[in-house]
Amino acid sequence: MLVTVEDELIYFYFQEKTSASLPIGTYPDVNGFLLYDKKGRWLGYRMYRTVLGKRHVRVSIPKIRKLDYPIFNASIEDGKEYIEIKFDKDTPVHQMKEQECMLDFNEHGLFGIEVIRKPENPPGKCGLVQKFLEIDG
Repeated sequence: MLVTVEDELIYFYFQEKTSASLPIGTYPDVNGFLLYDKKGRWLGYRMYRTVLGKRHVRVSIPKIRKLDYPIFNASIEDGKEYIEIKFDKDTPVHQMKEQECMLDFNEHGLFGIEVIRKPENPPGKCGLVQKFLEIDG
């Protein structure tokens, strides 16, 4: 998994970002949460298989079928109700902060997750995410 963070824009890549199989569609306004550990460090993201609106509607979000990047000691739980990404599988979730996302997909399943962090949610470019961040240049 590769993570890019530019101010409030966060993107989780599961497939090679320069691949020929770029996203062919997007699910906007998907219900989710930024995850934090007991020390307040950003631990990951959980997104539900629902779309925000007047009613939470369940949608058929593709599974993560292709993973082009290493996950080190992280975990990706791709379940029936939600997908949860933790940068360290052994660290328990202490706090969840509501944060919707957009999901990009292609013929190989889920390509990536785009999050535009709400100003009231703490920034994520620290601690546990470091080994997944794209290195400039």
